[in-house]
Amino acid sequence: MAVQGEDYRPAFPNKPKPHISTGIPFPAACAHHIENTFKASKAYVTVSNSISKIENFTKLQEALGDKIVGIRKGIKPHTPWDYVLEIVKDIQKDGADIIVTLGAGSLTDGAKVVSFVSAYCQSQ
Repeated sequence: MAVQGEDYRPAFPNKPKPHISTGIPFPAACAHHIENTFKASKAYVTVSNSISKIENFTKLQEALGDKIVGIRKGIKPHTPWDYVLEIVKDIQKDGADIIVTLGAGSLTDGAKVVSFVSAYCQSQ
């Protein structure tokens, strides 16, 4: 489901997920795939403290617009459980149906754990 100018393909041969997107800016790819690939409408964004202060984050906010239902700026190193559980509560309260990360390391690891815990909580 690539948009014009985008190369969207599986990251690994013969594996359906994950995918890699190149050729268009991240905010445009993110907005396109939230709506068209994942059929989501309520995004919760986790962003590193440093990136939250630069234009990349502003451009993502502009691209997603009112689809953003919550934002978490920063996660301490090693992804502490109290941060994970705070974000899970926020996601549940805000009704988010997709998590977007802008950053790396503990932030991305935290989002993975948050999605796992959220899925478990919904199944209970």
